Amino acid sequence: MTDRKIKNLVLLSVLVALVALAGCSCKEYEEQIMQLDSQVAQLQQDLSDRDGVIQEREQVADDLRANLKDCKGDVAVLIEESEEVIMITVPDQLTFSASQVIVLDTMVPTLEAIAATIRQHGDWDVFVEGFTDSRGVLEEYQEQYPSNWELGAFRSCAVVRYMTDSLNIPANRMAAVSYGPFRPVADNDTAEGRSQNRMVRFVLHKNEM
Repeated sequence: MTDRKIKNLVLLSVLVALVALAGCSCKEYEEQIMQLDSQVAQLQQDLSDRDGVIQEREQVADDLRANLKDCKGDVAVLIEESEEVIMITVPDQLTFSASQVIVLDTMVPTLEAIAATIRQHGDWDVFVEGFTDSRGVLEEYQEQYPSNWELGAFRSCAVVRYMTDSLNIPANRMAAVSYGPFRPVADNDTAEGRSQNRMVRFVLHKNEM
C-alpha cells in the first residue's frame, strides 16, 4: 500500500467520523468511532512496517554494493531500489553465450556478492529472472529450447542451481522466472537494443512468510 493510499484512507476515515457525528445516535457514533480508530491504527501500523522494510532495503542495498566492490563484480552491473525490493541487472556480456545456459565466469563475482548479501540478511529471498531478445534460438539448439521463453527459463534455473549447489544458498530462498522476449527494455530492431534485452535480473525481496 502506498503512502498516498494510506493518507487518503485516513482522511476518508476522518470524513466518515464527521458525518457520523452529524447524523448518528451517541451509541452508533461511539461504535463507528471505535471501528474507525481501529482502522486508522492498523493503517498507521502498516505504514510503520513498510517504512521499516524500506530502511532495511537500504541497508541490504548498501551491503550488496560493498560485496560487489569487494568481489570486483560491480562493473556494468545495475542496482536499482524500488519500494520494498532491490533489482540487480546483469548485462549480456557477463551472462551467457548465444543460446547457451552455462554460467560464465564473468558472472560469478556478481553471484558471489549476491550470495554474501543473502547470508547477511536471512529473511531476504531472491527471484532470478531470465530475459532474451526477440530473435529465435539458434537452429542447433531449438530441440532443447523451442523458444526464447524456454531459453530464459533454463538460464534463470542455471543461475539458481549455481547459487544453491556452488554457493550453498538454501533452495527455498530462490525462485527462477522467465520473461523470454516479452518484457524488452530496448528496441529489438538494433544490435545495441537486442544486447540490452539479453540479461539476467535478480530481485531481492523480504520474505513475508
